[in-house]
Formats: sequence, structure tokens, C-alpha cells
Amino acid sequence: MNSFGKEINTQKPSSVFDQNLKGQKELEGSLKTKTIFLTKTYLNRLILSSPSSFALFVCLFSITLTYRIWLTVELFTHPIRPFDFNPHHHPFWFMLYPRSQDFIFILILPFLTWSISQIHFLRDLKGTSTFIRALGLTVLHILIISLTLIYGVHKRLLFEVQSGLEYSVMAEAFTNFPIEEVFKFIGAGDILFLIFPIGLFDLLLFGPLRLRIWGVRISLSLFILFLFTFPFLTPTKTKNIPPEIRLNPVVFFVSDLAKTTVRRYVTGPAERLANENKPQDLSNLKPRGFETLPTVKNETPWNLVLLIMESVGTRYIFDNQDGPMPMPFLYQLSKKGWFLKRHFTTSNVSTKAIFSILSGLYDLFDRETFSTRPDISIPSLYHFLGKNYEGFLVTPTSPIWYFPIAFVRNSGCSEIHTYENLNFKIKEERTSLGRYITRDEVQSVDFFIQRLKKAREPFLGIYISFTAHFPYFDYGEPYRVRGKESLKDRYYNNLHLLDHLLKRIYDHLDSHGQLDRTILVMVGDHGQAFGQHRPNNYMHYRYSYNVNLETPAVLYQPRLFKPKVIDWPTSHVDLLPTLLDAMGISYDPALFDGESLFHKEMNRSTIFFYGLEGCISSLDRQWVKVQHSLKDHRSWAFDLKIDPEETNPVEASRFPLQLEHLLRYTKTHGQRLVQYNDSLKEKRAVGSK
Repeated sequence: MNSFGKEINTQKPSSVFDQNLKGQKELEGSLKTKTIFLTKTYLNRLILSSPSSFALFVCLFSITLTYRIWLTVELFTHPIRPFDFNPHHHPFWFMLYPRSQDFIFILILPFLTWSISQIHFLRDLKGTSTFIRALGLTVLHILIISLTLIYGVHKRLLFEVQSGLEYSVMAEAFTNFPIEEVFKFIGAGDILFLIFPIGLFDLLLFGPLRLRIWGVRISLSLFILFLFTFPFLTPTKTKNIPPEIRLNPVVFFVSDLAKTTVRRYVTGPAERLANENKPQDLSNLKPRGFETLPTVKNETPWNLVLLIMESVGTRYIFDNQDGPMPMPFLYQLSKKGWFLKRHFTTSNVSTKAIFSILSGLYDLFDRETFSTRPDISIPSLYHFLGKNYEGFLVTPTSPIWYFPIAFVRNSGCSEIHTYENLNFKIKEERTSLGRYITRDEVQSVDFFIQRLKKAREPFLGIYISFTAHFPYFDYGEPYRVRGKESLKDRYYNNLHLLDHLLKRIYDHLDSHGQLDRTILVMVGDHGQAFGQHRPNNYMHYRYSYNVNLETPAVLYQPRLFKPKVIDWPTSHVDLLPTLLDAMGISYDPALFDGESLFHKEMNRSTIFFYGLEGCISSLDRQWVKVQHSLKDHRSWAFDLKIDPEETNPVEASRFPLQLEHLLRYTKTHGQRLVQYNDSLKEKRAVGSK
């Protein structure tokens, strides 16, 4: 009895506990089911409250994720990486994962559109709901297309131009390049990337309700997954990664646009200094001259062959530290004529630089390129030589991207051979090296040599190379003096090819008995950078360091230019008056910004440069380089005597006269140039009547 009672007493509580536990589990399951149901219901209601906002969310998330995957694949597989960025130095997930700016960007626009859609005033308007809905959808489509374009263009610029999508890049494109030329570079992949988000948006907005809901659910799940795992799978130290790669393209572009807009309305102390009417005394900066004018008189006018070497930097041409010298022929020729060892371009972009070579004038010190104006009447080298000269120009690429074609045509050169009318093999690598298109350089030089054979003396022949320009097309083993993996190796190989081509032109003139009657000029248009000073300082136009600006010049004619190394600062604007003096052609020195290098005394105190990044600079004979940013109104200087590599900028206030001269000259130069051109147009109009 007692044992049976004990057994009953011990089992009864256990049975009650099991029943309670079972009931609790049923209750929890029911609550869980209700919670899931309520969650789904709330999410569904939220989605249905503004379908376009959630379709936009899915669309932006898809674009961003596609861009990140696309960028990661390209960084690991593309032979040319932006700024030589090595993705192997960073975790793979770092490149693939969206960044913090991506999360903010993906959320903020859909949230704004959802908030607008919930405004009762707009929802309660009678008779206008259809119009407002149509207007809203139109705006959203335009927004998606614009954002997709920013992503696509930014990615293209990274691998093809070594730049992100900045305001300066857009301004340059719309200022100098016809829109039809830009459209030529749009491929099938670009069109698909543009159509994809629009199609996805419309599918989610007008497709079945189930598809819309599941699309949002999947996107939200992935978004939350990325959001919570992002801090653990991405490195904390990203300072040395170029912002063009690190930042969301839209965030990068909008931030650059905002900075540019703010800077336009800020006048810094340097600009106020330029606006003050103060006398200037720069006598202490006056340089010494060179030598007397040549006394050699030729029986017939001199022939002139001008070879403009695209993207050739002085510091590379004779470099033999890590391999053979890339340009041994040019090195030998530099010892037989004038070698302008410290020669500088007038701008880190070709169009302005070539204008200065041919005109002896600076182009405008702002983003607009004066030499591409269709009504330009400024005289060039062709004008000063006269109509008895037979003139022709050859270049293997399209001049619209880098050459002042209107300036050359309007000043007298009618025979111009370019990519458009040279029927040679095309060098184009759309997939691996980006959309850079040119005719074969070797065949183009062959054509130039044949044209020299046919030329009636005296002649002016101009050849503008492309081979040393990015992306440095590979011309094969015979021209390799380095490897072919890095950008710099390919650049050195193409310098060696260019050296071979220069020698072929020289040998032709020599073998045909024309060399004794010909002046040979070899000059680069600007320098070239490979990550010096800044991780994104590639190519030539992003900064105005000396590596971007210094380019060689060699003047060869033994009867006129006795062997001499000129080691003080010279400029493109000096070349035309120097050549006219050498050829015995009279001219008015006031027509040029430069001065003849034959003069014993020179009137100028400094030479000037304009950088496409929005920087103006001057360099004096004491090797003081003063610079001023037109973007952030900041000035600084380098004393190149003690800091030749420009590693330690100093306050520009240490050189107030030179800073004042820089600001005043660049401020008034454009007005003088326009007035000069207008006066020539008026004279031409009067003469034609």
C-alpha cells in the first residue's frame, strides 16, 4: 500500500509536468507561426505600400552587387589594373563585399521614395493620381539609368583611363569631344549592363505579386547577410587603397561634384592677392640667356621634320638601371645637337601641349581647350614658314581625342593623315586593354617615310606617335627591353620601338641626301607617371608633378645646333621662336609667350604649366616651383634645388612675388589670347571682302 502510494505520488507530478511542457511547446509553436505570419503579413503590407520603392531597392542592390562582382573579376583577371593595384595583397572578400557606402546608398534612395509615396497630400489629390504616378515612374527610370551609367562609366574609366568618374573627366569629355565620338566606344556589354536594371525594375513593378514579394525577400535576406558579416570579412585598414576602387562609384562621383561646386564659390587668399593692383618687381628672378643667333646661311630654305613623341617622359628614355637603355639612338643624337635636358610641357594634356609646340603660345589656363575652337585663327608654324613650304602631318590615331585639329587646319595645313584615312592594320584590344584604337605604328612610319620621299623641298613634315601612350600595345619580342607584365615594362618596350622608328626616319633622310638640308626636332608632348607621389598618379593628367610635366627635346642640325646640353628650364613655347631664328625667318617676338633659346638675355622670369586636375604652376630659374589649386584655392611650393623629387612641399608665402606673378599671368592670359584671335579674325574678314 505504501509502496503503491509512493509510486502513484512519484508518477503524478511527472505526468502533470509532461502535459505542461507539451502545452508550452504547442503555445510556442503557435506563437512562432503567428509571428512568422504577422512578419510576412507586415512585410507584404510594407512592400505593397510602395511597390516602386522596393523595386528600386532590389534594383540598386542588384546593380551594386553586380558591380562589385564585376570589379573583383576584372581586378584579378585584367592585365592592366587601375593604378597597378594588386588585389592579391587584400582578402578576396574585401573586393567582393559591398562597402559601408554601398549599404547607405542602397537604403537611402528607396527610403526617400517610400517616404514621398506616403505623403497623404499627394495620395489624396483627386484627378491627378495618374499623372503623378506616371511622373514618378519616369523620374525613377531616369534615376536608374543615370545611376547605372555612373557605375558603368566609372568601371570603364578605371581600367581604360586609370581614373574614376570625376567632374573634371566629364567636363573634359563634354568640352572637347563630340557626343557621337563618345557613343562609338559603347559596346554590347555596356548596353546589357544598362538595360538589366531597367528590365529588373519593370519586372518587379508590373510582374506577378508573388514574384515581387519573393524578389524583395531574397534581396533583403542577402542584404542583411552582407550587412552583418561585412565587419568580419573586410579589413579595417583601407587608407592606401585608391578611393576610386574603395568607394561606391555614385558616392565617389557625388562627393567630387559637391567639392567642385563648393570650391567655385570660395575665394581664397591667393585669388584675392591676384585681384589686387600691385606693382610687381621680378628682376631678382631674371634668368640668363644662352648664346648668339646662328650665322649659317643655307642656299635653299631649310626642310623641317618635327617628330612629336606622345607620352615620353625624360626620366625614362635613357634609363638603364634595370635593363638595356630603351632609346639608345635618341641618346646618341642628343650628343650631336641641342639636348633640352630640363624641358617642360605647358600642360599635362596633349591638346594644349601640341598647341604650344606649334604656336609658341600657352593655351587657356583652365579646362577649356582654346585650340579646338572651330574659329581659331592663331598662326602656327605652317603660317610662319610660308606658302612655299609643302606641309603634311601624319599620326596613327584619331586626332579628335588629343590633337588641335582645327588650329592646324585653319593655319594652313590641309594634308593631314590620321586613323580615319590611313588604311593600315588596326591595333585595338577592347577586352584586355580597353578601347584604345590606333593604326599600326610601324606601318604609319613607313607611310611617313614614303611621304618624305615624295615631298617637294622645302617641306615641313610632322609625325605624332602613339606607341608610348597607354595602354602600350605589344609589338612583339624584337622591341622588348623589359618584361611585359607591368605597365612600366610595356612602356619601356614601346619607347624602344619608338627609338627604332626615329632611327628609320633619320636613316631615310641621310640615305636620300636630305639630312644636310633638314632640321630634325624630336620632342615629347608631356611626361608620364607610374604611381610616383600618389597611388593614383598614372598616365599624365592627374597631377602636375615634374614626372607628369618633364619631357625631352632634341634639336638636330649640326650646322645650326652645335652639341650642347641645356640644363635650365625650357618650355614648349620656346621651340617655335628658336626654330624661326635658326632658319633665319624674321618674326615679331611679341607674338609668342616663349623666347628663342639663341638669345643671350631672356626677358621672361618663369615658365608656366596648366594641369587638367585644376592646378596652375610656375617654375623660375632658381628652381622654385610654385603651384596653386584652382579647385580648393590652396597654394604651395617646392624648392627643387634641395627637393628635386618634390617630396616636401613648403608654404607658397615664402615666394610671394612668384605666386603673385603666377596668379596674375594665368588670370589675364586667356583674355589676351581671345582678343588676339578676334583681331586676326577681323583682319581675315576684311581681307576676304
